[in-house]
Amino acid sequence: MDPAELTFETLAAEQRMRGGPAWQAAIDAGIDVTLTERNLALTPDERLMQLDAMLHLIHDARR
Repeated sequence: MDPAELTFETLAAEQRMRGGPAWQAAIDAGIDVTLTERNLALTPDERLMQLDAMLHLIHDARR
């Protein structure tokens, strides 16, 4: 399946299915793993671009 065609809900369900008992235990304990799931779906380059955009936002906000 092409990652670009996945909905967030489908991705989250897929991750929960293969996340193992520790992943499910975190969910059961009330930990919101949605941001982790979303970031794991990104390529390293996409994560770096996201970080760069956030750093620019912080820099601009401090002016």
